[in-house]
Amino acid sequence: MHDLAFERRVTEQRRRLHTSPQELLDRVERSHYGPKSKELLRQAVANESTGFVGFALFDCPPAIVRGENATVYDADGKAYIDMLAGFSVSNVGQARREIREAIAAQAESLIHYFDFPNEQRERLAERLNRLAPGEDRRTAFGVTGAEAVDLAIKLARWYTGAPIILSGYGAYHGTTQGTMATTAKGGMWSYFYPVGPHEAGHAKIPYSYPYRCPVGADPEHCAEACLEFTRRLLRGKESPFGDGRGISNVAAILVEPMQASAGYIIPGEGYLKGLRELCDEHGMLLILDEIQAGMGRTGRWWACEHESVVPDLMTVSKGLASGMPVSAVVGHSDLLTSWGPGAHVGTFAATPAACAAANATLDIYEREGLVERAARVGEHFRGRLEELAEKHPIIGWIDAKGLFVGIELVLDRATKAPAAEATSQVLESCVRAGLLFERGGYYYNRLQLIPPLTIETAQIDAAVEILDAAFGEAEKTAGIGRPTQVSVP
Repeated sequence: MHDLAFERRVTEQRRRLHTSPQELLDRVERSHYGPKSKELLRQAVANESTGFVGFALFDCPPAIVRGENATVYDADGKAYIDMLAGFSVSNVGQARREIREAIAAQAESLIHYFDFPNEQRERLAERLNRLAPGEDRRTAFGVTGAEAVDLAIKLARWYTGAPIILSGYGAYHGTTQGTMATTAKGGMWSYFYPVGPHEAGHAKIPYSYPYRCPVGADPEHCAEACLEFTRRLLRGKESPFGDGRGISNVAAILVEPMQASAGYIIPGEGYLKGLRELCDEHGMLLILDEIQAGMGRTGRWWACEHESVVPDLMTVSKGLASGMPVSAVVGHSDLLTSWGPGAHVGTFAATPAACAAANATLDIYEREGLVERAARVGEHFRGRLEELAEKHPIIGWIDAKGLFVGIELVLDRATKAPAAEATSQVLESCVRAGLLFERGGYYYNRLQLIPPLTIETAQIDAAVEILDAAFGEAEKTAGIGRPTQVSVP
């Protein structure tokens, strides 16, 4: 009987997680896209794994074939205001001439030659060391963001001799076998069944989410309450992390300074600074994942700079090379010189072509003052969203710092009941109207608005008009009433 029950449970779980190619094809055929887009989507369904992410983000994803600054176009030529930016990758805008020319020029001499030094690579390492918070920095290169997180974890354990990595609920640090344990998304963990990514060296701590504080505090005290909860874990004699004698089994705390995939959530003031103090008190390292929140998106080069926090290790990727694959771990020299040659290696780590794109990207940042621009344009965006919040009771909470923007949608502001179905409706309405972004959040009820840092205010205003109409339609469908006060941190 036990074997039969187990078999039934496995069968049921796989049935619920499974989506057949025919189901995906049906979604393609009923979509609003034109004939050329539908043909590309049919090819994707016919040739790619059903694990392809596009159909997880949208009922049917657009087939984007061209981009220009903050506008992208599908295969039928339909234009979309880009508030996805390839997940905070195309921060300097789509298809920048300077990036194309840098890649082409480098390709004339050398595209790739293993994990060896080259001019572009060494220039990039020096620039990252200079830009990173703190003094006496060094860099280790990788290819993807997940690889950078993996490398940072390996280095933290090596340096401290401690096994445990603490990461926050709601975190996203990658979906590889090595990083999945740090990514708190149950829907993804399910695909590792029957052996989940439960390596003994990982545990969770509460991440400050002021609107829905994980330890039940009000928004103003969420950071303090989450820190106190973590402090008790570290000091309690029954804790697996250490004991009252000051012994710690924790190598590092790994967090995003602002959570991205969780719905673009900004923690309560003082949360990062408090984590820095806890790490110093217990002899742990602080690893900050700046892969999405960094590179100027929040109006500072690095999101941790809003609280003047200096991490021991910092991971960087996504917007670093405007779409070319390269990542980095930047940290204090003592850490990065604690091991010997061959400690980490990657065939495609920091290739000359990718580093050329990264250097051209940083040149644009410096020449056009994109970090300061993100802060300035972000203030305009925030103001326009606050206007919408006065009009639309579906908006329960706005997180906005620079061009790092999350909006939480609710059925009722008093109860904070998540408006998941309405959020899907808003997304689909906006895509039809020519506005592209992602929905996310703990309850799939948050809009993640992450445009290129080069977006014009006129495009932001146009996007706000589209959102205005979409919110109105969703409120009618859901029967949501008149607005009350909205929370804006």
